[in-house]
Amino acid sequence: MPSAGSNHTGGMEAWRTYTPDGRILEVEYAAGEWVALCDGIRAVGPNARDTIAAAVGPETASIGTAAPMIEAWVAANAARLEAEAR
Repeated sequence: MPSAGSNHTGGMEAWRTYTPDGRILEVEYAAGEWVALCDGIRAVGPNARDTIAAAVGPETASIGTAAPMIEAWVAANAARLEAEAR
C-alpha cells in the first residue's frame, strides 16, 4: 500500500489504494479536513474513518467482500492515516 507523504506543511500527499472489493480509493488531508474519493463518490469530513466510509459506501461490488470486512478495512486504514497525518 502506498504511504502518505510528509505532513510538514499541515497536510499530506494524496494516498491511493484499492478497496478489498477492487475499487480505487483516494484520500487527502489538508487544513484539518479529510477528503476521500471512491468510484466517483466524494466525501469530506473532520475524521478519516467517517469520510472514507462515506466515500466507499455501505454497498460492496457484487464480487467483493462482505460489509463487515469493508468496515474493518476502513477502520484500520483510517487509524493509520490519522496517525500519519499528525
